[in-house]
Amino acid sequence: MQITFFSLFMSVIWSSILAVFNYFCRKKHFFIRHIGITNILSLYLFSVIRMIVPYEFSFTRVIPPQGVFQELCDDVYINNPGTKQISLLSILTVVWMAVSAVLVIRFACQYRKATKEVSQYSIRTDEQCKRVFNRVLNVSRAQLKIDIRSSSDISIPMGVGIFRKSILLPEETYSDSELYYILRHEYTHFQNRDLVIKILIHIYSCIFWWNPVIYLLKRDLSQILEIKCDLDVTDKMANQNKAQYLTTIVTMLKNAGMKEQEKTFYGTTALVSKDYESEIIERFRLVSASYGPNKKNALFTGSWFLIFCMLIFLSYSFVIRPDYDSSLNREKLPEAAAGSSYSIECVDGTYYVHFREQ
Repeated sequence: MQITFFSLFMSVIWSSILAVFNYFCRKKHFFIRHIGITNILSLYLFSVIRMIVPYEFSFTRVIPPQGVFQELCDDVYINNPGTKQISLLSILTVVWMAVSAVLVIRFACQYRKATKEVSQYSIRTDEQCKRVFNRVLNVSRAQLKIDIRSSSDISIPMGVGIFRKSILLPEETYSDSELYYILRHEYTHFQNRDLVIKILIHIYSCIFWWNPVIYLLKRDLSQILEIKCDLDVTDKMANQNKAQYLTTIVTMLKNAGMKEQEKTFYGTTALVSKDYESEIIERFRLVSASYGPNKKNALFTGSWFLIFCMLIFLSYSFVIRPDYDSSLNREKLPEAAAGSSYSIECVDGTYYVHFREQ
């Protein structure tokens, strides 16, 4: 079992294929109805695992490259052995690590700054807030310690914090119904540990910043978490209550639209975003269609998971790379040919012998 540049390359390709494949399937509401949004979220985990486990196993078959790729590999590993010049691969690796480190550190600093700013927001202790929040606790499966804070700096209700959890509210006047659905939505995010998932996927995108599919994955995961939260909140609700819940989202969206800026924090869950109208429409359609947990088809779900498992196994069954050992175990030939010849051990135990022209 080993990690090589080529196994990492294959990992990027396969991870991207799985993510894009799952994305287009997820866009068909047929899959949400028969698999369930939670299982679709789990399927995205396959692409993440494939990316962070870029190994070649004992059963992995080596398929030699052809054409230009083969010539490039030969030029790096055969025609210029033992040179001390810095390779392009080394430069790219250093750039990758450096940018990843900067992005992760920047995210950590911004997140810390955000939590400090949130801690300065005033905690709501009014009677309405206490009464409505108790209603939320009574219908929740877990009792969490969460502060409810308000500020004029934000325009959208949101949840923030992993250890010090807070629900942030814009400084506005709310009816009991509006406040109930807002608090219940954000409280459900905390119950589902959605903030942990969002932070982890953001760090993941910081590490693999050079892969454009990561940004598609990140955005769609955020949408899936919102859909999942909507369906959890409205599960077993009467149509009238669902209408009130959706009306609350529309009201919050209108209020946010009246403000010039929408202040957000890294690693938060917002009730709604005014930037992605199509995603809000999708949430409305799914809630109205009642695509809740009771709609799942166990046989269809099991078959779909089996397909993904088979794809994962297939992705590890072969790797496209030169058939000589990537560690390049060069052995000096007899002294008479020293400096002009060398050998490279292949994975099957044979050798390439290269003679330089004098």
